[in-house]
Amino acid sequence: MRFLTIKIVILLCTLCTSYSAVAQNTTSNSNQGLIKAASLASYSQVLKKLHVFDSLANKDSIDYYVEKGNELCQLINTSELKDTTIHELQKAKLGAEIYQFIGKHSLKIKNIPASIINFSHAYELFDLSNMKKAAGKCATEIGWIYFNSGNRVDALKHFHKSVKHAKQVNDSIGLIDAYTNISKVYWEQGDYNRTQKNLSKALSVAKNIQRIDLESKILIAIAGLKKELGDLKSAQSIYEEILSFTKSTNDTLLMSRSLNNLGSIYFEKGNHKVAKSFYDRAYNLLEFSDCSFCIAFVIKNLSQYHYTLNNIDKATELAKQTLLIGNQTENETLIPNALNLLIAIYKEKEQWKVAFKYQKQLLDLNLKSKKENLQQISQHETIRLQLEKDKYLTKKNEIEQGLKKEKEKQREYILYILIGSIVVLLIAALLIFYFRLKSSREKNAYITKQSEERKLLLQEVHHRVKNNFQLVSSMLRLQSYNFDDEVLRINFEEAVNRINAMAIVHDVIYRQEKFSNINGKVYLEKLIKTLQITGNQTVKYEVNSEEIPFKIETLINLGIVINEMITNSNKHAFNQQNQTPCISISLKETKTNTYELIYKDNGSGIKERNFSSGFGMELIETIIDNFDGNVEIIEDVKWNTAIKITFQEN
Repeated sequence: MRFLTIKIVILLCTLCTSYSAVAQNTTSNSNQGLIKAASLASYSQVLKKLHVFDSLANKDSIDYYVEKGNELCQLINTSELKDTTIHELQKAKLGAEIYQFIGKHSLKIKNIPASIINFSHAYELFDLSNMKKAAGKCATEIGWIYFNSGNRVDALKHFHKSVKHAKQVNDSIGLIDAYTNISKVYWEQGDYNRTQKNLSKALSVAKNIQRIDLESKILIAIAGLKKELGDLKSAQSIYEEILSFTKSTNDTLLMSRSLNNLGSIYFEKGNHKVAKSFYDRAYNLLEFSDCSFCIAFVIKNLSQYHYTLNNIDKATELAKQTLLIGNQTENETLIPNALNLLIAIYKEKEQWKVAFKYQKQLLDLNLKSKKENLQQISQHETIRLQLEKDKYLTKKNEIEQGLKKEKEKQREYILYILIGSIVVLLIAALLIFYFRLKSSREKNAYITKQSEERKLLLQEVHHRVKNNFQLVSSMLRLQSYNFDDEVLRINFEEAVNRINAMAIVHDVIYRQEKFSNINGKVYLEKLIKTLQITGNQTVKYEVNSEEIPFKIETLINLGIVINEMITNSNKHAFNQQNQTPCISISLKETKTNTYELIYKDNGSGIKERNFSSGFGMELIETIIDNFDGNVEIIEDVKWNTAIKITFQEN
């Protein structure tokens, strides 16, 4: 067997050497690399490598594969794609995806000309491959690049292409997106009539597909347009309509925007009190959100409100907050608004030095804007030259491809022989390995069968242990019903709960795949659910646990500890005056093999002197001592009782 494998390897090396010698006679070494790269698998491999190294942020590697991808995609002859095979169309699709990725990568590193060129190639290949939806997305990407570069004409041209492709494939979402993008361009140009028309088209499509969320977003743009045109009545009506939509969609950001804009409308009307109420509602919605950009616009309006009402100190504080967020988000609207308001405030205070400081910042901002406009003009010319150069290189590449194709035909016969030989050798090798692996697979199957039998046996053991625990607890509970002594009956109930805490561990083990460790979160939730059913059902539980794997003995003891604390709360902490009893339990790992359990309730509170009294607390301390742990009362302003338990698991 060993000698046969060596013979196969030698034969493969001989064939490869012969193939290389023939290839050198028909084409150059550089062309060999390109022809090898022309296989469908090569496109797929390069695309996969691009995604892998992009996620790893490995600049050198991703630059290498970007260059490799460009070389590979240049082999695609776009002039022949309309009448080509499915194989070539698949290659074109992968090439389009490579171009699309390189376009996004170029945009990320702010190489705008390269980004437009690569997205344009991707668009062309997607379009020729009849992938209209993907082509529309590329057109949208190009449109946004032109838009952000200040080239509104080319942006419109590509957004209209997006409309065309969205209609071809009945892509309603894409059509809404395209109409909305076109309206943004016209709005920037001050063509409010066309802005309104395109927003109306987008709204019509959103209504047809019954997407209330999209309809609300389009309506807020229409309302903003009405407000811009001075039609405050129509704008107010639309914002109120949006509020009714957002109640059903629970879109907090959209609701806050509507409230903020309604406030600004009432403010412009002079109804400052109503405006303030809308601002406050918007602020309350956004106060704990991650959208600092959104809340900044509310703060800006509030600062203007306080300035108008001569609350100068409050207006100053809010204006500074707006400026801070504006600088952090680099928002071109927030910064000048905040600066103008601060200048006005400090002029009114006659603090000219501070006013001059903000005036200088505003002048610097205007100079920066003018500089960026000049850079955009320069960038337009650079993009134009780069696109013309790319067209020339593309045409040249198509001619070269035609010549290479003729040479490739001469090599096909030799290539087919080589492939056939390799296939035969691979089949032979597979047959050899098949017989080798057959016996090992049979052994593996036998081992797997034994493993499954042992697993079933362990599951049955844990299932029976759980059933025995439940039987004992049921017998104890039945016996407790015959006791006239309430204290004795309650003690029996506590004993039953302790047994149930141990039974739940075995129930969790029975239902999971592994037996060495148990998910602490799953166990904790099941324990709380059981105690809630058998105990005080009016108590609300808040459980926050990490998914920590514990040993069986650890969870049994942990369950008893939690059971004792809940029992203690139900007996001593909650009374008839407490209408909403609540218990909070959190479990987390603080460091390796060290854990923290925090138990809190809103009952009557626990006194330091009574902390260690009673069998339950003695049991807790005894258990925790066995785990090198500590039990202590901590202060928590929101809870009347808070106990922190730290323990270790060896």
